[in-house]
Amino acid sequence: MNRASRTVALALALFPCVACTPQAQTVLPAPPTPPAAEQLSSDKHLVITLPIEEPEALAATVDEIVERFGVTLAAEWPLQSLDVYCLVVEADDAAEVEALIERMEADAQIRTVQRMQVFSTSTEPYPDPLFPAQTSLGYLNILAAHSVSTGAGVTVGVVDSAIDGTHPDLAANVRDLRDFVGDDRAVLGEAHGTAIAGIIAADATNRFGMVGVAPEAELVSLRACWQPGTGAGECNSFSLARAVNFAILNDVDVLNMSLGGRPDPLLAELLRAAREAGIVVVAAWGEAPAPAFPASVPGVIAAGDLADGPVPAPSVDVLSAAPGGDYDYFSGSSVAAAHVSGVVALMLAADDTLGSDEILRTFGTARALHNGRPMLDACEALRTSVDPALACGPRVGG
Repeated sequence: MNRASRTVALALALFPCVACTPQAQTVLPAPPTPPAAEQLSSDKHLVITLPIEEPEALAATVDEIVERFGVTLAAEWPLQSLDVYCLVVEADDAAEVEALIERMEADAQIRTVQRMQVFSTSTEPYPDPLFPAQTSLGYLNILAAHSVSTGAGVTVGVVDSAIDGTHPDLAANVRDLRDFVGDDRAVLGEAHGTAIAGIIAADATNRFGMVGVAPEAELVSLRACWQPGTGAGECNSFSLARAVNFAILNDVDVLNMSLGGRPDPLLAELLRAAREAGIVVVAAWGEAPAPAFPASVPGVIAAGDLADGPVPAPSVDVLSAAPGGDYDYFSGSSVAAAHVSGVVALMLAADDTLGSDEILRTFGTARALHNGRPMLDACEALRTSVDPALACGPRVGG
C-alpha cells in the first residue's frame, strides 16, 4: 500500500462514517492486516504509540520514524479508545533495544515506547483433573524440577503389595508385575502398593487422574506383601528376599520399600548387594524416633516426616491411586518414601552416574521449611547435583 492509500485508510479507520444513511454505508478500508501475533513476540519487537492529532499526516510520520531509527515496521493499528495510533517495530539486533528505547523516549513525535511483553494464560501445567488437589507436589517443588527431569529411562522397583497394573494412571508405566506371595489377590491389585506406585509415577500425559513425582519412570511391581481387604499389609523374610533378589538381577535403578519391621540378617545382606549393584534403596523410616528396618540399614535412604533423621517428605493425607481405577488419601512414612523414590528417579534420569551416598548428601541440604518443618525440595536437589543454573523459585504452598 502506497503512502496516499495508507493515509486514506488511516483516516477512514480512525474516523468511520457514523452518520451515513444506510444506502451510503460501505466497507471501510483499514491499515494492513497485521501478521499473526505470535510472530510479533521476539525480544527485538517494540510497541510504539503516536498521538492522533493530524490523521492525514500519520502515514508520513510512521515512515519518518521507521527511517530515522532504522527499524522495520511489523504491524500498525489505531487504538481509538486511547486516541492513539499503535506501531510494532522490529530492531535489527536485540542488543540494541535498550539504547533504541532511550532514543525513542526522547523523540517528540513518539508518545510512548516499550518492549513487547509476553504473557501466559493462567492454567494448570498438567491437564489431569486431580492435579490441583496434589498439594504434596507443590511442597516438594516438583513442577520446577520437571523442567529438568520427569524420570524417563529410570526403573523403580516397588517392593510392596500388588500394584493394580490396569489402573488408568499406571498402566502405561508398569513394565512388569511379579508376585512373590502366590495368591489370586495380585490380579486385582492391592491398596498400599497401588498408592505407592501412583505417588512415584502416575501418568501425567493421559488427561486423567493425577500426576506422579516421576511421571515418566517405569515401574516394576515386586509383590512381596499381601493385604487382606483394607487392612495393613504383611510381608515376610522369604517373600522380601525373593523380591530384592529379583531387583538386583533385573536392572532396577531405584528400590522403594515402604515397609518396616525388625532387623533381618538375610535382607540386610541383600540390600548391601543391591547397593553394590548400583541400586538406590529408599525405605520408610517408620513412625517412631528410631528408624525401622530396612531404613536402619547403612546406605539406605530413609524417608519420613520427623524433624531429625529421615529425609523429610509429604506423609499426611496424600492423594494417590487406588485399585479399580479409583483414588484415595494415604498417610504415613510409606508415603514419604514414595515421594523420595520419585525424586531419586528424577535425579538419576538427569545424571545416571549419581550414587546413593551422593544423593543422600544432596538431600541433606536440598530442603527448606514448610509450615515450620523441613521439607525436601526436588528442584534444589537437581540444582545441587545436576544443573547449577536451574532457577527453582518459591515452592507452591512452601
